[in-house]
Amino acid sequence: MQQHQQQQTENPSRGSSRLPVNPRRHKVAPEQRKRVATACNSCNVRRIKCSGERPCRQCRGSSRDCVYPAPIEKITVSRNELDDLRRKCDALERALQTKVPDDAERQHLIAQEGGDPTGSRAGSSSSFTPPQSHTMQQQPAQLYRDEAAANDAEAETAGRMLSDPDGRSRFLGETSGATFLDYLKEFMSTVFPLAFNKPWLSPSANNGSTFLASLGRYQTYDSRPIYEMSNVDPLVLPPRSDMTVMLEDLRYFIQDGNGTFPCGGIYWWGDLGSVPVDPNPASFPTGTSRQEMLDKYRHLAFYHTAFAVACQANTMPDRMPKPEDLSQILFSRARGLLGNPLDITSWTISDVAVLALMGFYLIEMNRRDAAYMYVSNAMHISMMHGAHRGWVDERGKRVFWTLYILDRWLSCLMGRPPTIMDDAVRVPLPNDAPSLPPAAGLRAHVQLARISGHIVCNTYKVAPYDHQPGGAARHVERALQMLETWLSQLPPTLQMPADYRSPDPACCLLHMGYNQHLILLLRPIFFVAVKKAFAERYVTTGGRWNIEHHAARIRQCSDAAHRNLHLARWLLDLTKRTRKLLQAGLHYVFNAAIILMLEELLPPPQQEPPPSPSAESDDVNFAIDIFDEETKTGSNYARDCATVLKDLRSLIQRLRLAPQ
Repeated sequence: MQQHQQQQTENPSRGSSRLPVNPRRHKVAPEQRKRVATACNSCNVRRIKCSGERPCRQCRGSSRDCVYPAPIEKITVSRNELDDLRRKCDALERALQTKVPDDAERQHLIAQEGGDPTGSRAGSSSSFTPPQSHTMQQQPAQLYRDEAAANDAEAETAGRMLSDPDGRSRFLGETSGATFLDYLKEFMSTVFPLAFNKPWLSPSANNGSTFLASLGRYQTYDSRPIYEMSNVDPLVLPPRSDMTVMLEDLRYFIQDGNGTFPCGGIYWWGDLGSVPVDPNPASFPTGTSRQEMLDKYRHLAFYHTAFAVACQANTMPDRMPKPEDLSQILFSRARGLLGNPLDITSWTISDVAVLALMGFYLIEMNRRDAAYMYVSNAMHISMMHGAHRGWVDERGKRVFWTLYILDRWLSCLMGRPPTIMDDAVRVPLPNDAPSLPPAAGLRAHVQLARISGHIVCNTYKVAPYDHQPGGAARHVERALQMLETWLSQLPPTLQMPADYRSPDPACCLLHMGYNQHLILLLRPIFFVAVKKAFAERYVTTGGRWNIEHHAARIRQCSDAAHRNLHLARWLLDLTKRTRKLLQAGLHYVFNAAIILMLEELLPPPQQEPPPSPSAESDDVNFAIDIFDEETKTGSNYARDCATVLKDLRSLIQRLRLAPQ
């Protein structure tokens, strides 16, 4: 409660929300009042005295918007009449929910009759947090509201402190895949003793024991440091022919496909078409210090980072770099040129693209905590130079929006607040410009990143700014509507064919991001359905949670997972498997495989043919094969993901065969 009030106090201009009346105050006669009857919203949330003027003295002195609540007409009814109306309302809403179980259809029906679907308890008895049993619906409305409020408060502080293999603890919020896997470990650890007599784990490889034993930990290398090599020379560049090839590869992987992507790509980092000139330290006057030389060639940090990303992106089992730590050598050269990241006097707006690209490299190296810091630093430098308010040219705008996309992606990945809120960003979206790739792909990616921020901040309550009533269900429906609108308004170059085989890899990756956001939104409903299915098998309950009421959302989540694995196959086929999936693609594949394995634990939906077990198995095997192949490059991330998928597959196969 204190946290909620503090958030309102710090954000008085958001909406018209007000604090409740202070319960410690006693009734004061009108002639004895020392303050106005109704304070403005800003004074109300700050608990300060309001003068009652428009604007009041406090708001006028602080240059705040002075907004008063709309007057509410009050009437007097007897207690008996009020109780009768409440009972009738509760009975009617329960009857409506029984007759029209689909939440969206119910809200549409209420809206047609001139009602407020968000204000209806039948409309907001959320599919996001379904009722535990039919008996809950028969409880008094006030108890239901209190319980919903308690659930909201609990969700607001959700997330976990998880330890990596070295014992370092990091906070990972509700949207993090590691947090969801920890919930899954808890569930599996509870279900197996009910389903089997001990010992219920066979002593075989990938039997699930490693997965269950890692409760409270995450099995990746997110927080491990990148080893800094102090003996590298930042003024050394690769051979010119190698630089040309690496920049062409990089443009294909993370920019515009060397001009072949119709959408223009979904990132823009800068000029990747020109090869840098070799520095010539001998041309400096005698007595020039080493630091002066490094400052002169500071721009090479961008190219060193670009070469590091290209080297990492091209690393495959049959195409290993020599030496194997070549990308880290290149990255160390870039860090040597940039110097102290906390020395603000040395940073310019040109360094924002370098830091953003460094963040991308660290994501590829699975150093997400380090990437989180680099991207945050880049965002603060861009704000320091006014990029968020539009004090940049078209190239600067594109770099800023690419940084914004990375910031939102890491925020969602880690379940942490974004660095900058949307209200603070005034820079226009990218536009088409001469000598630059088309802006359609980057614009669509920015708009999807905005929806991602809404999901993280409001749906999962990581940093909520939408305090309108309606509960979790309203936030889910709102986000689903935003995603549907985004998809329907894509320009022709970004529309996906019916067979989901676009020739533009950037377009495919963008649609995989869309599907991942659907999975993220609907995963809680999906997981609740799995838990309820097992609760009904092994625990006697007073009622049954009807999965058919949520079948449409469950199917939507499953379909998104299938589409992502289909798109991953297509992306590999598109390049004849000469190019691999980068971290974003691997992340989408992993999450899709988890959903498809959990789907095997659900009862088949009524009036629909059950999914083909062979098709489900093929998709999961495909995902495991991708990570097994990536493991051959020495990637700890791929090895850990493959282990988790194999362990989970083993556990789920045993649960499917468990006695009823």
